Amino acid sequence: MDCQHNDLKEVRIWNIKFNLLNEHQIAEIVNSWLEEGRKGIHLTGVDACVVVSAQKDELLRKAILESDIVNVDSYLPARMLAKHGYEIKERVPTPEVMEELLKKANDNHQKVFFLGAQESTINLMLGVLKKEYPNMKIVGYRNGYYSQEEEGRIAEYISSLSPDYLFLGMPTPRKEHFILKYKEKIDVGVFLGVGGAFDAKAGVLKRPPKFLRGHMGEALFRILRTPKVYASRILFLLPFLRITRNK
Repeated sequence: MDCQHNDLKEVRIWNIKFNLLNEHQIAEIVNSWLEEGRKGIHLTGVDACVVVSAQKDELLRKAILESDIVNVDSYLPARMLAKHGYEIKERVPTPEVMEELLKKANDNHQKVFFLGAQESTINLMLGVLKKEYPNMKIVGYRNGYYSQEEEGRIAEYISSLSPDYLFLGMPTPRKEHFILKYKEKIDVGVFLGVGGAFDAKAGVLKRPPKFLRGHMGEALFRILRTPKVYASRILFLLPFLRITRNK
């Protein structure tokens, strides 16, 4: 069934959903929810690989469908949604959603926690963030290398700090599974899984120039830059095209 809710521009398609909002709109809506006292706000970015994975991974699909807002994270889903007649101008990269939320956190002196990536990466990122957003309260961080037994204790520790935002620099579906498991159990305002955004913010993984972002040029840039990481994603192309051929 395909339906659209005007308030959040929600579209249900390909067994999942999207919200056709840009990063500024997302940040404004989330900020208003926080002002209302909402907790456990769940944001998810979906790219072409996630569209394919969600067809078989029931927990991943559940995490997407139960998210409050789902941004169109990559070019191909944006292109296919436009082809099916939906009003979408371009993709909304999750790192840019994170950036808008960091601006809000800085403006409002809100509390932020970072979970994921390597220890060296997260330390580099924190150095950058403290300069860019001096009014933001970084209440804690933890690298993403921990055992299953440690996870519950880490979640409890994050909850004890009551952050307004929890950013998870983890791969799919690990970040989605974490959020789905804990969003109703711990004291966190907003959950957002950001994948490799910590690496980009730290300068470890260079983002493409702005003129390449938002279309296939970005994908080619990433493949040429880190072929071992991104070239394997080409395998998702044909399944994605099969899935998205129809509404």
